Amino acid sequence: MLVTIWHLLTNETDDEDLGADWFDRRSDNERHARQLAHQIERLGHKVTVEPVAA
Repeated sequence: MLVTIWHLLTNETDDEDLGADWFDRRSDNERHARQLAHQIERLGHKVTVEPVAA
C-alpha cells in the first residue's frame, strides 16, 4: 500500500477506479483458451478447441 501511495504522490496522479469488471473487459478469451489447451497438451493429452454452437 505504501508503494501505491508513493507512486501516486511522486507522479502527481489521482487514484482511478477501473471498475469491478476490469479484469473481464481486458481478458482475451481466445488467448486464454489457447493457453489452457497448451497446458493440457503438456500433460500428454490431445486438445481440439471449437466454439460452442449457439
